Amino acid sequence: MDLENLADSKDSDVNNNFKNNVKRANLTCTIENFSNYGNVFKPCGKYFRKDPYSSYINYLCKTNDLCKNCHGKKSAIKDYHIFDFDLDSKVKCSLYIRPNGRDAETKDYVSLFLQFKEFSCLKIITLFKFSILNVDEKEEHKLVIGVEKFDANKNYHYLPKFINKDDLFRKGDILLPNDRLTVCFEIFYLCNNVNASSVSETTHIEGPSSMFLDDMSRMLNSSRYCDCIIKVENHKINVHKCILDARSEVFRSMLKYKLAGPEASIIEMSEFRLEVVKEMVNYIYTGKSPRVDEMAIEMLEIAEKYKLEGLKLIATESLLNSLNVQNVCEYLEKGEIYSAEILKEFAIRYIYLNGKEVLNSESWSRIATLYPLLLARIFNVAVRIE
Repeated sequence: MDLENLADSKDSDVNNNFKNNVKRANLTCTIENFSNYGNVFKPCGKYFRKDPYSSYINYLCKTNDLCKNCHGKKSAIKDYHIFDFDLDSKVKCSLYIRPNGRDAETKDYVSLFLQFKEFSCLKIITLFKFSILNVDEKEEHKLVIGVEKFDANKNYHYLPKFINKDDLFRKGDILLPNDRLTVCFEIFYLCNNVNASSVSETTHIEGPSSMFLDDMSRMLNSSRYCDCIIKVENHKINVHKCILDARSEVFRSMLKYKLAGPEASIIEMSEFRLEVVKEMVNYIYTGKSPRVDEMAIEMLEIAEKYKLEGLKLIATESLLNSLNVQNVCEYLEKGEIYSAEILKEFAIRYIYLNGKEVLNSESWSRIATLYPLLLARIFNVAVRIE
């Protein structure tokens, strides 16, 4: 087993508590004599005596009732191979490879099970890939897993049908050189100690925090004591100057120079849709953005304009959850325009892992033409130069 760690990017401040430090690790796992796992263990089918002191012999050796000899043979066969490794001093993992799957549904497949056993951070954002090393030591059967998040509530990823065993043995000369299966695992990961997840309307929060959020929601939904108006075309949103001042340096600066005159308590926003502005105001008051998935790119833009770093992280996570070959170039461009470093760094690595598919997409030409520095970043990741 060979493990390699290297930092993929220099630290870049996102806010006072959050740094972008996407790291990379590679793991190579080898199983010798793989053909021994090609057939599921079969009982001998003979009659046997369970009690050595009894003359009663009518128990048939079968899958759920094995004779002593078959039980010993089956016990000697490993159901899985486990490879333990450290991504770094903070993250410890295990990769389980099951040559005969995990159950009846997956018995004809090689299954993979990745578990994060220990990590000293709130959550880990990951992007990883599995592949098989062929006879020429080149990767085949590549499978990229999109951006995933792991925390105390979810610490594993299960891939039940990594490759069909019939297909694997059919290509045995290429994928099983010297009867050896070599699985390659490459991961990009970011340890995150900031809870930036959007809070849905159904999220249950107990104690003083819940009471505070309820109070802030009531304040937002009531026009009582409001001393400022946000205008979006013909619509008005009643707000409080003190809340805007405390939550956004941009609003603080705007209000500072609106202390006198009839327009002192009016903020006009004509460049964003009403629903987007309402969602931003909801976040300012409650720290929640339950509709972010419906308008994630617009939320990213408005968060950048008004310097709402928490909202930017919420929008970033929403976009990462939907990252795919069709939208990765658009997301990369938005990350560059709106200074969303985490989105940009994971989009760059997603393109690296899916190079052939992305380069054949229509949106790639725009990146190649307009963003030479981003091309350089993708190249640096590909050749491991930072």
